[in-house]
Amino acid sequence: MMSTLYELTEEYQYLYDLLSSGEIDEQTFNDSLEGMFFDEALEIKAESCAKIITMLVGYSKIAQSEAERLTEKSKALSENAKRLQKNLYEAMKRTNKKKFKTALFSFWIQKNSPSVFIAENAEIPSKFIIEQPPKIGRRGLLEALKNGAEIDGVSIVQDDSLRIK
Repeated sequence: MMSTLYELTEEYQYLYDLLSSGEIDEQTFNDSLEGMFFDEALEIKAESCAKIITMLVGYSKIAQSEAERLTEKSKALSENAKRLQKNLYEAMKRTNKKKFKTALFSFWIQKNSPSVFIAENAEIPSKFIIEQPPKIGRRGLLEALKNGAEIDGVSIVQDDSLRIK
C-alpha cells in the first residue's frame, strides 16, 4: 500500500532528524530513502496534490467572482431601498403626514441625533484635531532599497514558495 504524502514527509523528517543528530550515518539514511521509494512516491503524491491545488484555486476564483457579483447586487439593492425610503419621506413631508399606521407597518418622521457640518474653509481649533499615528510606506521603502538606499534596520527579505504549472 502506498503511503500518503503526509506519511512520506513524516518518514523523511524522522530519517533526517536521525541523520542530523548523528544516530545514523549518511549511508544508512540513503539506503532507508531508497527502501521507501521516497522520490518516486513523492512525485506521484505531488502530482495528485497539484491536481487538487489547481482545482481549489479554480473554485476559489469562482467564489471570488461570485462574491464580487453578490457585493454589487447588494449595493444595488441597498441603493434601491434608500431611494424608496427617500421618496416615501418626501411624500410624507409634502402631504404633512408625520405619523400613520397600516396593517403591517408604522411610519413616522423623527428628528435625528445632532451632527456637525464642517465647511471646507472652516478653521478648526487644534484641540479638536486628532493626530494619526505615522504609517510606514513599505512599497516606497522596497523601491528605495532596490535603488541602492541604505536604511538602518531595514533590508530586503526574499523567501521562497512552491510554484506549480
